Amino acid sequence: MQKNIITVVHEFPSSNWTFDEQVIDLDFNVEDTTTNYRIEFVLNYDSAMNVLPELPLNITLIAPDGMESFVTSKFIFDPILNKNITPTGQGSVCNMSLIAFPKKKLNQKGKYTIEFYRKAEKYDNYGFNSLTLKVVPVGD
Repeated sequence: MQKNIITVVHEFPSSNWTFDEQVIDLDFNVEDTTTNYRIEFVLNYDSAMNVLPELPLNITLIAPDGMESFVTSKFIFDPILNKNITPTGQGSVCNMSLIAFPKKKLNQKGKYTIEFYRKAEKYDNYGFNSLTLKVVPVGD
């Protein structure tokens, strides 16, 4: 495993991504401002329980000074269309990875916040276990 990876995990109680959690804030600290980072997410979900074909997202990165960068993306739950789905070996539970920022310079020391906004219907979404933020140092 690569060293200096920052990992933040958000668990969904009862495998339910509730509508109340439409926006999830994930905080992490950066000390090394000389390197680039890949900011990615891993969604752990049960493919037998999930009924969504896709989940549209807005992902906002907020720097310590309040400056924002954002991307729009989506989790696509069809394993034929999305090659970033891997079985966990626990029945129908899978992990899906999504790279939000492939190479991002985080040039301020301090606390960054990711606002992860799911743009799904105004309902709870069952079958979701956890969302993991990974901030990985990458070369130039």
